[in-house]
Amino acid sequence: MALSPSDIARYRSLGYLTDLPGLTVGECEELGARIAAFGRRHGVQEQLVLRNKAHLKLPALAPVVADPRIVDAVEAVLGPDVLCWGSSLFIKEPGGPEQVAWHQDSYYWDIEGDAVCTAWVALIPSTSLNGAMRVIPGSHLLPPRRHAASPSGSANMLFSYEEISGEVNEAEAVELTLAAGRFSLHHMAIVHGSAANHSAGRRMGYSITYLNPAKVRHHARRTHGLLVRGREWGMFSPDPVPDGEMDPAVLAFVDEQFGRLAPRSGTAGRTSSR
Repeated sequence: MALSPSDIARYRSLGYLTDLPGLTVGECEELGARIAAFGRRHGVQEQLVLRNKAHLKLPALAPVVADPRIVDAVEAVLGPDVLCWGSSLFIKEPGGPEQVAWHQDSYYWDIEGDAVCTAWVALIPSTSLNGAMRVIPGSHLLPPRRHAASPSGSANMLFSYEEISGEVNEAEAVELTLAAGRFSLHHMAIVHGSAANHSAGRRMGYSITYLNPAKVRHHARRTHGLLVRGREWGMFSPDPVPDGEMDPAVLAFVDEQFGRLAPRSGTAGRTSSR
């Protein structure tokens, strides 16, 4: 197993693990170059388009979601059947206002069962200065928090434009700084968010959501994924296989699954899921 029994116990009690070994620095640099080239080639802002099934829109990302260095750790906390349910690229440009407001993924996902986690892979070092993710340890074990629309003018990067209503005790937060290629795992119900990028360079992370299809059910239309470990599909079906980058059939599929939450162009406005 990629994780020790004490690692797994820590994940269960705190809702996260961090600084896990994943990609090499060279692999991160190559992916960063491919992502930038994708933006230039298609005339889009990568941080807007490569969200919601990013590995289908840019197939160069697909090997990352199936990488055994990541999936081994995911299997250790979810069990032997692992399905990649989605992936998103989070990019904060230097000096920009963009931040990720405090939220719980479970609020948005309409999932029955909790065998769901997210691997957050740092493609560029994630630091205090450029807005590393912060989590509230143990918050996944507490009652769900209420969410509401973000205030007018907020730079919240979440496409639903919603966040936890009420105060979050930031004194309890733990910052998950990561070197390039390292990754963290967090439970879908943990309270988490991240600040703006105050550095002189990009901050870029690849967020990959996994679930055990034998242990969960989904109550809406997001019933497709990529099985990366095991044989059990449960109620889920295979994602389409893209015929290259930005395959029109794939874009139509993602639109149907997510209701056009992810804009296709760099000038598209924010939409709301609720």
